[in-house]
Amino acid sequence: MTHLFKSEKVQYLCTCGSLKPLCRTYFCRHCLALKCGECVFHEVDILYCSNCLENVPPGEARVKKNQCSECFECPVCDQLLLTRATNIQIPSAEDSSKLVPKKMFYLVCGFCRWTTREAGLPDQPSATGSWPDSDNVNSVRVGALLEHYRSLAQLDKFEKEQKRQLKRRSNYLSFTADKYSLSALAARKRSGLPFAGSLGMKKETPQIYKVEPAVASEETDDALDPDIFTKVLTLSNVTTIDQRIRQPERQPVKSEDLIPIHKFLSVRRSQRCRFCEHNLSKPEYNPSSIKFKIHLGAFYHVPDVIIYRLARDDMQLRLCNRSQYPTHVRLLSLDQFALIAHSKIDELERSCGEAEKEKKSASSMVGHELCESPATQAANLKSCLRNAFKEKVNVVLQLPNEPILLPARDDLAEYELTAPQNLKEDPKAVLWRKGNKVVISAPLTVIDDELEDKRTGFVFEFGAVRAGFETKEVQPQPTNVYIPVFISLGKI
Repeated sequence: MTHLFKSEKVQYLCTCGSLKPLCRTYFCRHCLALKCGECVFHEVDILYCSNCLENVPPGEARVKKNQCSECFECPVCDQLLLTRATNIQIPSAEDSSKLVPKKMFYLVCGFCRWTTREAGLPDQPSATGSWPDSDNVNSVRVGALLEHYRSLAQLDKFEKEQKRQLKRRSNYLSFTADKYSLSALAARKRSGLPFAGSLGMKKETPQIYKVEPAVASEETDDALDPDIFTKVLTLSNVTTIDQRIRQPERQPVKSEDLIPIHKFLSVRRSQRCRFCEHNLSKPEYNPSSIKFKIHLGAFYHVPDVIIYRLARDDMQLRLCNRSQYPTHVRLLSLDQFALIAHSKIDELERSCGEAEKEKKSASSMVGHELCESPATQAANLKSCLRNAFKEKVNVVLQLPNEPILLPARDDLAEYELTAPQNLKEDPKAVLWRKGNKVVISAPLTVIDDELEDKRTGFVFEFGAVRAGFETKEVQPQPTNVYIPVFISLGKI
């Protein structure tokens, strides 16, 4: 959080080159890289109704068209419909001359007060009554088209698989023709003749589901009422475009034809890193739980930068470390980062040459080996350097030269008034500190006064502990991570 209502002021540069606030990013503790929602895999864990919190299996949700069978939404204002009970008098089963009360149920919207009685729907004897569904008059035609295109997709998949197998066979024959006398089979293949014997089981070619083509007709069922130009139009009796789109199978024109809409299901999804395929976020399977099994939000692992005060020639930044490990933070200008990055890239490329002598390719690496490989680290630094210099800045900051210590998060330290002692820091750079928070001073110099919106940037260097190395016996060694940060200062 960089500001209470404006989180876009301070943005962090993701590995894909997009700028995001810290609260909308993830931090992969295996790759030690910042990830946004566009550079992660999204996987659906469960489907559930957000009203009744019923967990629906994927097969059942597909049959129900991703809708809850018991919860309904108002067709007028999209709010949730509530069930109301009422008593009616009906003839007794024993004596028809006597009337006995019977409880009946109907649906009502708590926002616009729309009820199912306005649509002419009868009251139901149970709270979860079988309310009428919107039947599609063209369901047979739509089902036939879906089956036709499904068969086309299966045929296309079958042809691609056949081509892949033929390519595999051709490579196999080219290497083994001389050794095992398979030149005759290769010659038959080149000439287009079928193989004398099959090397594997043949699969049947899927058949295309035939569907009758549509025939154009001059007659339409959606003819306008002849009195539409003579009668006075009442807008409350006519549905809007949004109301018709919400019921595409019926598309009612009059408000009295609106019926309750089944509430669509919600999903809980998990995010996975595209590079190392480790989970970054995984929620609980219980729909009523708001906890996470795995939650690697960057807000809890990357130091947060907040604009504390801003003046014409000076800016104060507040740094906050919410991780469980203390870290040393160093703020670098873009030019300083370029020099450091080039030297590190050269060192990593020399390490890559030594790794090639061992003949260990990237395809044979798995897990942390791929994340820690010199080639991966060099590629990450190159992309970070390339993306950082794509952004334009017109304000230069005078940043502290020495690293700044940020203690680990401690909830008890929030109530302590004393600051850590014996810290050799420049009092002009570090103004004050409390717990895991530090406020630093960064004088600024405007380069271009023509542009009204001022923008500055720097690179954040901090030590992060890689996942899997947290042991009580051995102190985890942090790895330096570089993340560019850009701040929009506005008009100053």
